[in-house]
Amino acid sequence: MGTLTMIKVVKELDEVLDFAWELSQNDLYASYHRLRSLEKVKEYIERAINSNIERIIASYRKDKLCGLCIYFWNLEEKYAQTTMFLIKEDYDEVADELIAYIGNHLPGYELFIGLPFSNVSGNQYFKKKNYKCIDSQIDTRLYNLQPHINLKHHMVEEITKDNFKEYETFHDKYAIPLEMYYDSKNLKKEIDVFRIFVYKENGVIHASIFAKKTKDMAEIFGLFIDEEYKGKHIENILIDEILIGLYKEFGTIKEVLYFIDEDSRDELNAALAAGFEIKDTYRCYKCVL
Repeated sequence: MGTLTMIKVVKELDEVLDFAWELSQNDLYASYHRLRSLEKVKEYIERAINSNIERIIASYRKDKLCGLCIYFWNLEEKYAQTTMFLIKEDYDEVADELIAYIGNHLPGYELFIGLPFSNVSGNQYFKKKNYKCIDSQIDTRLYNLQPHINLKHHMVEEITKDNFKEYETFHDKYAIPLEMYYDSKNLKKEIDVFRIFVYKENGVIHASIFAKKTKDMAEIFGLFIDEEYKGKHIENILIDEILIGLYKEFGTIKEVLYFIDEDSRDELNAALAAGFEIKDTYRCYKCVL
């Protein structure tokens, strides 16, 4: 890569920890996921160093550390995603180098890179490169899930592995155009850790919500609703139903994550009404390697 520029695989935590922590704290340089403690930054770096399906690479210019990237990959899906993408200066050149390295390592994969709205240099770079922005979302969180009013709505039903087939078509109607990883095929593979609720009218599904439970956390991955059913507060009904369901099954959950499209104001308002708080913003770009 020439004498002035070098990309290397990181093997030692101390080599990059200070750089990663400094940039992670700064809205102008941070990537997504937002890492708000030194311990969390350390955890991400050490995990990548020791993993067989994750790698951490650094960009050096004249022996000066300029960029850092952690990414993982799924061999079966030809899918890769960054969990850290930090560049201090010469953003365009360093980003080109990091992405080119990943492309050489994982040719033919789709790489997904996340940034907060506040990282202006990063967002401008991906826009100039015409990388597709597949998500532009508001990151909301609900902490210490407590009991909700237990008023089950008569038009809401839960989807399980036993009746999943009737849900597949509705799910993919929205998930596939959005290029979601969790299309019906991948959702079905992990059905045991997902909870899915649908809103029906005359036996026809018109809206759904689905969440994944892991350890002491949960994440609402999506809320789909047919256009003609928007504006009827169905978002509120489904959010309440899934929170009731999670609490009944798991009790108090430390944190529930929920990413909401920045244009989905009704969905955002419904989440805020249910107790979620806005924590951050997030854009995800897809690069075909």
